[in-house]
Amino acid sequence: MSNWFGQTFRKLHKLYVSPQWAKAQGQRFDAVKYADNLERSAVDCLELYCKDHHGTCYYPCSLGLPHPRNILGELLPELKKRDIRLIAYFSVCFDNYALGIHPEWRMVNYLGDPYKLRPFYMASICSPYTDFALQQLDELARNYAVDGFWLDIIPLARDVRQDLWMIAPHPIPDYSLYARRSYEAETSEPLPIQPTPAEADQIFEFMTAKVDDFLNQAYAVIRRYLPEAVITYNAAGAPGDPIDSADLISIEGHAPEYLRQSFNARWAKTRGKPFEILTAGALPRMALGGGWNGFDQKPLKFLELENAIAIAHGGSMVFGQAPYPDGETDSAQFTGFAELFRTARELEPWLREPTGLSDVGLVFTPKPRRASRLWGLMQDGAEAFHGALIDMHLQYDIIQLDRDLLGYQLLVLPDQAALGDDELHMLRDYVSAGGRLLASGCSSLWDENGGRRSDFGLADVFGVEYEKEAGCEFVYLRLADDALRSHVTALPILIDEMPLRVAPRGAEVLGDFYAPEAGRSEATTILWGDAGPDEEKRFPGIVRNRFGDGECIYIAAPLRAKGMPNAWVKRLMGVLAANLVEQPVLRTDAPAGIEAVLNEQNGRCVIHLINRYLGSADHVAWGDDSAKLRDISIEVDLSRTDLENVTCMYCAPNSPLDYQYENGRLKTILPELNLHAVVVIE
Repeated sequence: MSNWFGQTFRKLHKLYVSPQWAKAQGQRFDAVKYADNLERSAVDCLELYCKDHHGTCYYPCSLGLPHPRNILGELLPELKKRDIRLIAYFSVCFDNYALGIHPEWRMVNYLGDPYKLRPFYMASICSPYTDFALQQLDELARNYAVDGFWLDIIPLARDVRQDLWMIAPHPIPDYSLYARRSYEAETSEPLPIQPTPAEADQIFEFMTAKVDDFLNQAYAVIRRYLPEAVITYNAAGAPGDPIDSADLISIEGHAPEYLRQSFNARWAKTRGKPFEILTAGALPRMALGGGWNGFDQKPLKFLELENAIAIAHGGSMVFGQAPYPDGETDSAQFTGFAELFRTARELEPWLREPTGLSDVGLVFTPKPRRASRLWGLMQDGAEAFHGALIDMHLQYDIIQLDRDLLGYQLLVLPDQAALGDDELHMLRDYVSAGGRLLASGCSSLWDENGGRRSDFGLADVFGVEYEKEAGCEFVYLRLADDALRSHVTALPILIDEMPLRVAPRGAEVLGDFYAPEAGRSEATTILWGDAGPDEEKRFPGIVRNRFGDGECIYIAAPLRAKGMPNAWVKRLMGVLAANLVEQPVLRTDAPAGIEAVLNEQNGRCVIHLINRYLGSADHVAWGDDSAKLRDISIEVDLSRTDLENVTCMYCAPNSPLDYQYENGRLKTILPELNLHAVVVIE
């Protein structure tokens, strides 16, 4: 299967939703006009709603609720004439039409109350609804030569932090009659009403296996007619995806959560598949689905910022576009996308298939199927360090422990709770051979199947022994190391997470935790604040341990870095990491709000600088130059690259830069940075 999806970066997700109550339903849809506008906007791939959450089908189907127009049939030939690919979006487990006619197909709790996400019911994957959906897919694939399929509302995640990745959850055991019968037939046990933790694990595996089976059936149906079609689904390949069987990685990520979008892109970059980050084209209104069906498109600067985040890592930011229910699309939407995608088209030669040049490996080993209770904890830890590393402009990859680690100067192990023995051996060998490890929280306290260990699996590397949870809601950290106090703060740092009690076994203590005098309650508050540190409740917080030829710094608490309350914690994380990277491959004096990404691509080095300051709704730039940054220094250690000789340096597509190249290091000054600069070394 060709990687056509990863070769271009100009894609729209068309949410044509036209319910029965809509005035002039579909009467103003004009396939020729719409295709012409897409072509003028430089769009090269359209993800088109062919079945929506209401159950409306936008192609003739023997089952389901038909739309008055065959939108797919009218639009597909017009797109083919213009070499625009089409991916058919299909809502799977949201279908209010079918679930209204067949309420017995709904997912329900043990009382029979249906699971409902705002207006939409969720179909049970164990019910005959799956045959209904597969027939609809069969008729779509048989009659329309589309380039791919986007299957939405596939229930994947255990009810643990699934909101982070927009993964449709299995939030409760499905107690529909069909699920109960199926579970009992396979296990010879009734579906528990109040499952124990072990039973909950078994139920989640049962549900996941049913989803896996449905997806395999859907793939077989589609490929019977369209063997080269790419197929993906909601949150395919995301850290919380317990199946990971799609051809594309598809993860939602919405403004103003630009750091989340960047995390998604960095995660996907090393996974070996083309990827997309999906974002609403309109301004967000609500936490869930906000902006997807809005008509007030984001200002161009917001669109450009989101696009820059994805393309810097070789992926596509796929933007939602919402026509009116009568089929008309506001022409002003195309004006914004045209400017966005024409710029992206100019940059495409420098975007395809990049490889990161990194000093740091951020270890993120989620096991959403084997240790499903823990993946949310592990994700939180990884995402927190992601923000700290970006602020320090450290170059890093998000990695799993399935590669050679010795190319990294530093590995960060942030709350990676569930680690298998093979993974422990890799980390132990890495540090013993001279590597540096920065670890935190519960890392290695569980095995790869979610089984609790009595001590850290890496206790010898950390230089501590696990004793117990400290039993306090938060803790104060006081740094004892003079260098850390100088670069971070001499103030007490409030860590608003439950710490662990550990006993040093050869490790040097760099800072101590102090429990508060009293827990949080109305009776113990200091006005509206927390109780102060209790000098008698002191225990090790940060330790440094030599192990073999390497070293490890371990912090005995989860670390979180989002928002002003965690400012000192984020600073601590960044300083600890920066101190452990002796010779960074890239240095810059750009401020912390600038994301710097260094890639090797097609025999050259490509540096992306992305100005996230322009993503603030309070400081949106309306075309003026007030937000530009000027005279940013960049230094790259080219001895770490495959470049043997430097012949030129420029801002893509064609603005030359002066530079100095000496002893393997290249230095330049970027005269100005507006939103996104692509600096090329050849």
